[in-house]
Amino acid sequence: MEWIFRWLRSYLTCRLKGGDMERFFNLCRYQGIECWDMSFEEGICRCCMYLEDFWKIRPFARKTRVRVRIEKRCGLAFFMNFLRRRKGWCLGMAGCIGMLCFLSAHIWKMEFYGNSYYTDERLTKYLDTVEGISFGIWKTKVDGPLLEENLRLTFPDISWVSVRMEGTSLIVALEEMVKYDASAREQELPRYICSSGEGEIVSMVTRSGVPKVTIGNTVRKGELLIDGVMEILDESMAVAESIPVGADGDIRAKVTENYSKTYPASQKSRNYGRAAWKFTLSIGGHTITFGKNPYENDKETTYVHLTEFYNWWPGIYVQADAFRPYTNIPSWTALSQLKLRAENELSDIIHEFEEKGVQILENNVKILMYEDRVEASGNFVLIKPIGEGTDILPEDAQNDEIGETDEYNGNDD
Repeated sequence: MEWIFRWLRSYLTCRLKGGDMERFFNLCRYQGIECWDMSFEEGICRCCMYLEDFWKIRPFARKTRVRVRIEKRCGLAFFMNFLRRRKGWCLGMAGCIGMLCFLSAHIWKMEFYGNSYYTDERLTKYLDTVEGISFGIWKTKVDGPLLEENLRLTFPDISWVSVRMEGTSLIVALEEMVKYDASAREQELPRYICSSGEGEIVSMVTRSGVPKVTIGNTVRKGELLIDGVMEILDESMAVAESIPVGADGDIRAKVTENYSKTYPASQKSRNYGRAAWKFTLSIGGHTITFGKNPYENDKETTYVHLTEFYNWWPGIYVQADAFRPYTNIPSWTALSQLKLRAENELSDIIHEFEEKGVQILENNVKILMYEDRVEASGNFVLIKPIGEGTDILPEDAQNDEIGETDEYNGNDD
């Protein structure tokens, strides 16, 4: 704030040399002349003072024989003098500010939030054709409360709407009514939930369907867990009607997953040589090639081929082909580095289990170091979701149902 006040009053940066400077500043202080940012170097003193005080120091400088020179002029008075000599610059600045104010008073962008059933194009068309709100309209012509009421009356599925303006944007935030369709949900549900692996059921929540297993049962992969077809029996305990209800539920099981990975210390790395380049310039249907592949007919040299395309203009592009020869050389990695790599990868797997919501009961993976390799082997005991939805009954479950029916009917064939 002090700098702003000084700039409004206008000040000078002066250089003082020779004479009795100490007496000069004492006289200035006695007369109430303020000086700041003072520095003294090699017999030269620099300081700042207000413009109106500069005209008062002339008799003091004459008495003390101090030579005063102006180095810099700052402040509103000098800026106004600058504007007086540059009228075109002032007019351009005023025109720019006026154009900015004019454009800021209009709406140039419309944003919609919370809409899923009603598209942005439909809402924009409604505002343009019915409400008369289009791009470039004056902000003062937009009545927010009236527009909110009209939107609610025109679109009955909108339960809440808010209209506000931010800068040159008209922002419409709304909420649509959620219609629950039970029949559609049942159609989306799978007819069966089967096991995705082997394990022991530890928790089971059935929301719809007929459970086929209970907590504590050991299931195998592909076994039916929840049947999505409900059977209605008659008085003779025969199936009178089968109603598809869709299977829905959460089943978690205790499973064991094996883990094994080997990190060999002896590996092969590539030693690349100098690359050879080939450039192809294509203009329309004409091509010009510069360079070639020197290893095309050399069967003893192994190389990699890299290609890049550069589009300069529609129909004009450059294709750059690089051919880099290489030789395979043996390399040896320290066992400590391999062990660290194995530990990091094992930590990433554990972190991935945690992100998926899988509970780790036991971690029996051990990292062993040998002379030429590092091995990570063992297993995890996990509690994880085991059910997966399907629309086709597994073959094993079909065979079991057929066998039960034959036995019930007394067919031994």
